[in-house]
Amino acid sequence: MTFVSFDPSSGRVLAHHACLSETELEHRLSRAFQTTQAWQQTVPAERSALLFRLASTLSEKRESLARELSHETGTLLADCLREIERCAEECTHFAAHGQAMLPAARSQISQLPIGLMLALTAGPAPLWQCFRLLAPALMAGNGLLLKPAGHLSRLVTLLEQLLSDADLPQGLVTPLRISKEQVAALVADSRIAGLAYSGEHKGGAAMAALAGAQLKPVRLDLARANVQLILDDAELEPAVESVLNSCFRYRTSWRQSEGGVLITPALADAFLEQLATRLIHLETGQPGHPAADIGPLAKSGQREWLERQLREAERQGGRIRCGGVMPDEPGWYYPATLIEGDKPAQTLFPAWPAGPFCGVLRVADEAAMTALCHDLNTDGVASIWTRDRARGEQLARTLPFDVCRVNPDPYHGRHWPPYSEPEQRPALKEFCRTKTVLVSA
Repeated sequence: MTFVSFDPSSGRVLAHHACLSETELEHRLSRAFQTTQAWQQTVPAERSALLFRLASTLSEKRESLARELSHETGTLLADCLREIERCAEECTHFAAHGQAMLPAARSQISQLPIGLMLALTAGPAPLWQCFRLLAPALMAGNGLLLKPAGHLSRLVTLLEQLLSDADLPQGLVTPLRISKEQVAALVADSRIAGLAYSGEHKGGAAMAALAGAQLKPVRLDLARANVQLILDDAELEPAVESVLNSCFRYRTSWRQSEGGVLITPALADAFLEQLATRLIHLETGQPGHPAADIGPLAKSGQREWLERQLREAERQGGRIRCGGVMPDEPGWYYPATLIEGDKPAQTLFPAWPAGPFCGVLRVADEAAMTALCHDLNTDGVASIWTRDRARGEQLARTLPFDVCRVNPDPYHGRHWPPYSEPEQRPALKEFCRTKTVLVSA
């Protein structure tokens, strides 16, 4: 098996990388297991020093790392720079506060490292997906085998060089290019003590099934539903800005599990007109160009898939307000596209394809919104827009989502990388096992 890395902005091949042989995989697994056993015995101060060193290396190499990431993923260069900054911040956070998060080793109930973990990542901000697992895992005393998404084979080389530059012990964190069959074999290996997966629900279900068959702990970070609900008394400008951020930022190149914009009739026409005007002025271009608002899609088949889905939505009666035309140019670009309709199938609600796309579904009232949302995953976020906060709160209480926000500030916080707000950090105990020592009188 060979992994191929493409340049999304031109479609040309960047590199070919061979899948690890069984012999080489066994060598890396054995080294990782031995290094992890030694790492488990280190004191928190030593773990903190390593993470501080890794954070410093990320900061020093910020520009070159961002260019490499942008080149392979098609993500805007400015967003790649923010992604690397956030990775460094995560290392610094756990280095500074990790020891206080765990009980003292001499206590009767203590948190011990799980051991060697296998982590699979797939989704937006691939370096961030690795580091949001790497930082707490290392601080807890674990080792990691890291497998990024298959189309990001150059990221493996990038990670290897970064870890070497930061002087991490060989085998403590091991990036891998391996097949699905090799992943299944690793999960079954007794030296793998725990699993982690970051990505879509389908991949998470497969990972959970593999872990369940081996009775091994698995940590899942799955893509969440993101729904915008705009009521007829909403303030127009912040609602438009929020939709632009949620639909045309990190999800332009990557699939999000579920999403959509639901709007009641009174504001629909004005909202669609203003949103379409904003979308027309979004610039599609090279990820490294400072004027570019939208880069190419991350994988070759995504553009064709988006095109097929849009044509099907049109056949169902969907109305395209802007975009929706396949570009005749090199690379995997697609224009910012807005489609509206009165039925879910006309707007591809709720399973949107990846790409710079927004579907706006007209609904009668809050009851209709609630009924549509109850068919979605509860692990999601709803943004409700209304001038009547009591009305918004009442709607929020009827929705199934874990997080409901009424009139959130669309300009606040970082929109890249996704799920990087401080409150979304994993607890360090998730990367530990609990040991209890009871001494009889």
